Amino acid sequence: MPAGILYFSLLEQMVKSDKKIPEEEIENQIRKNFKMKGLILADVKIIKLHDKNLTSGSSKLVPAAITNSGEVNKKWTSGVGKEEFKVLQEYIYKTIKDISQEILKGKIDLKPYNKKGKTPCEYCSYKGICGFNTKNCDNKYNYIPKKTSDDVILKMKEEI
Repeated sequence: MPAGILYFSLLEQMVKSDKKIPEEEIENQIRKNFKMKGLILADVKIIKLHDKNLTSGSSKLVPAAITNSGEVNKKWTSGVGKEEFKVLQEYIYKTIKDISQEILKGKIDLKPYNKKGKTPCEYCSYKGICGFNTKNCDNKYNYIPKKTSDDVILKMKEEI
């Protein structure tokens, strides 16, 4: 059973400041930028395996926290239970299979996402080749609404 879907940026980190700051503070800010993002199995044992120095509070390595009483701090943890993780895994496999079949059939619709007004088109290097333009009636964004993790899990269960 996987314990998380985690990632972090490998880009060189830069620290900006208006004043001179100690080297130790610079290193701390850089370390914060390397904290992994994603989803973790919301289990204290799993969290402690990811961050062996964590006894309570927020992890400096993964998006998780443990309360002083030794339980998962749900407010500060980006995590799900085992059953939800299993549903997510099944949904991902189904989605990969569906997308692969569509690609093999030649289906490549122009439909970039739009989440809160942000789109990948803003920084895309292939604008000239792609030809996506909202003035063309056939071109529409894939609007991504804000949902809770419970909404997402329910939708995945329905689609599996």
